[in-house]
Amino acid sequence: GLDNIFQHEERLLQQATKKLQEIEGMRIIGQAPDKAAVVSFLVNGIHPYDLGMLLDQMGIAVRTGHHCAEPLMDFYGIPGTVRASFALYNTLEEVDIFVDAVKKAVGMLR
Repeated sequence: GLDNIFQHEERLLQQATKKLQEIEGMRIIGQAPDKAAVVSFLVNGIHPYDLGMLLDQMGIAVRTGHHCAEPLMDFYGIPGTVRASFALYNTLEEVDIFVDAVKKAVGMLR
């Protein structure tokens, strides 16, 4: 039921968060307990739009920008974030593919 869906999405989010944190300069925004399976992040020295564009070219769908929350971005002093969402139909393997693509894109932009 719904508990199984929540647990699955939580596993996806935990794996993505853990692996993204291995990237030098990674900053994850918002890590409240029991939050939705969405990870917003940026990498020091890399504009979110640039990272999002490269991910798009690799077939990875993310959102970039203010996400209709410009006052929050101003509060954090950041230009925006890259945001990835995970759902019932995603797999742990897809999380790994996503993180590998982020690592590759970061390497290209540094």
